[in-house]
Amino acid sequence: MKKSIFAVTFATLLASCGTTPTTSAESIVQSEDTAPLTSMEESAPLASSEDEANLDDGRELRTDELYTDSGLVVKFKAQGARIDKISFDNGSGAKQIAKDGFTVGRCANRIAAGKFTLNGTEYNVTKNDGSNSLHGGGSSWQGPFANANWTKESQTPSTITYTLHSADGTDGYPGNLDVTVKYTLKNNGELSIDYSAKSDADTIFNPTNHVFLNMNGNRSDANHKLWIDGDNYTELSNQLPTGQILPVEGTKFDYRTEVDFRNTQSYDDNYVLNGKGYRKVATLTGTSLGLKVDVSTDRAGLQLYRDGSGNICLETQMFPDMINHPEWAEYGTTVLKANEDFHSKTTYAFSALQ
Repeated sequence: MKKSIFAVTFATLLASCGTTPTTSAESIVQSEDTAPLTSMEESAPLASSEDEANLDDGRELRTDELYTDSGLVVKFKAQGARIDKISFDNGSGAKQIAKDGFTVGRCANRIAAGKFTLNGTEYNVTKNDGSNSLHGGGSSWQGPFANANWTKESQTPSTITYTLHSADGTDGYPGNLDVTVKYTLKNNGELSIDYSAKSDADTIFNPTNHVFLNMNGNRSDANHKLWIDGDNYTELSNQLPTGQILPVEGTKFDYRTEVDFRNTQSYDDNYVLNGKGYRKVATLTGTSLGLKVDVSTDRAGLQLYRDGSGNICLETQMFPDMINHPEWAEYGTTVLKANEDFHSKTTYAFSALQ
């Protein structure tokens, strides 16, 4: 019974908006007739959500890979506990819609001058971005978590779990830190990333995933629409926050209503997300292929990054250099207290336009 519910093809979903099931993948990519998304709620799941009571029902275990019955495939690598690539195949050939989603840490984004003070002690962390530290320091801009070989602890047909031990003093950070990243793919296309961690000393911790998205399955960031639920952003000077929080209204950052992605602009900027707790905060839509991704998180910020090669990042996080900006206390903290359990969740939910 459930297997027949799950076997929903992408072509069938597109038929509901006037596209015949015999349309080829290439013609889908080139089509300008795909119905536009008029509401953040108007989408069809890639498969029925009735499977949520039993995530593994009907799916086999494929090593280092999670998949849905409707053609979404997510491949993983232990290096960086990363999403190697995400593709979708409606029967006419797979289209890659995401790639290289490495785990970032210990601290996502920049730390000014590679230093911070915690409990009255100044710590100096690795500088790998000029005079600053980026993504936890290390020898490359991606940070040490991205280049580490994580331990694959377990895998089921719907989950894959990685762990990493970061020793006290690694790249200048205090505390022995144990980190777990668990990926879960529901058959309805929701890919969740659950982060958990514990340190034996006070430290700072701000993980994210640097997945590159292209919802048209090509090498262009044209023909995308974007919505971000953020009224404000953190002002930058030389890529570091000034401490000022400014309104997006009237700027290139204003995506409070879904509009065409401004792909002639450069972006490497943090949004102050509206609301608190786990909630939907962004949607990226590929109007050519007819796919979209909804981003939900419990984090206070989201980094919008455009890499100039047709890829867009929507990285959930706490604010850049937050440890050096006590004026932002109302938005949360990157401090992880000794022996406290850290938990955070971000979901990328892939679906087809109606």
